[in-house]
Amino acid sequence: MNLSKLAGNARLRGQLSHRSLLPHAAIFGGPQGSGRHTLATLLAQAMLCQHPEQAPCGECLACRRVAEGIHPDVIPVGRFQTKEEQTKDLSVGTVRLLRADAYVRPNQADRKIYLIDRADSMNVSAQNALLKVLEDGPEYAVFFLIAENPMTLLQTIRSRCALYELGPVSPEEALPTLRGRFPGRPDGELTQALQTAHGLIGGAVALLEGTGRQESPEITKSLAILISALSQRSELALMEWSVQIQNDRWSREQLAALYRGVVDRARNALTGAPEGLDWRQALSPVQLLALTDLAREGENAMERNVSPAHSAGWFAVSAWKLVAK
Repeated sequence: MNLSKLAGNARLRGQLSHRSLLPHAAIFGGPQGSGRHTLATLLAQAMLCQHPEQAPCGECLACRRVAEGIHPDVIPVGRFQTKEEQTKDLSVGTVRLLRADAYVRPNQADRKIYLIDRADSMNVSAQNALLKVLEDGPEYAVFFLIAENPMTLLQTIRSRCALYELGPVSPEEALPTLRGRFPGRPDGELTQALQTAHGLIGGAVALLEGTGRQESPEITKSLAILISALSQRSELALMEWSVQIQNDRWSREQLAALYRGVVDRARNALTGAPEGLDWRQALSPVQLLALTDLAREGENAMERNVSPAHSAGWFAVSAWKLVAK
């Protein structure tokens, strides 16, 4: 099976080398940016590909429709919703609708594939509802569960699914993919982005795409206050920074953009870009990497419906602990 679009993960690609061995239910585990969605999409293409001898060919109508997200028999669950709905856990009601839909025969293909994003956000009731269709669902139905932490799923769910764990990749494995996405960028910049993203290609792509992102004056000013507080190693200044965000009633979108700004500046500091001079002078490389992790966690919290006020306070406390060491 052709999984060349999945960088690294050689053992996993070897495990999935035969199209005939693809399971009817699978869990794709790993951190955000590790390639979980890429692999799930590739396997969905392989199952529906019109050229089974070279599946997924990427060229046939079925493969193209899966890649574009418009195949009527590949149904995304929990991902392609409104921004507000994306922050909510997958409910038992959503899973029951999925279960009912599974008994409607496929529209075009001989398979019907459900891509269940954020599967680890399901509560016990939702997981039990899914378990029923995993156990007794129609033969044509396929369920791909995408989860950052598969171990939070019920053991009864995990026992009925193949588990594919994805992880970081080396620069040698990642560079061909990154060069294809960002032609003309120097290898040093691509490698640095990958290192900052801890070997996760999706994270590196997000960092590289963030270069040149337009920022509001409010966010630029807040980032300047933040780095000043960090540079001074001032717990009080950090608390005042978070209180100002609370008093100004920042939205989740605004705070998520600020967290992305932290990641951008940390990346610039680590790569030696002039835009990262203040941050490079204030923090060590180890601290910059740790601050990047905090910012990504904060951005993820904004997608999980966490209050901006609580998130800003948490970030200030965590950043203070980081620089106070």
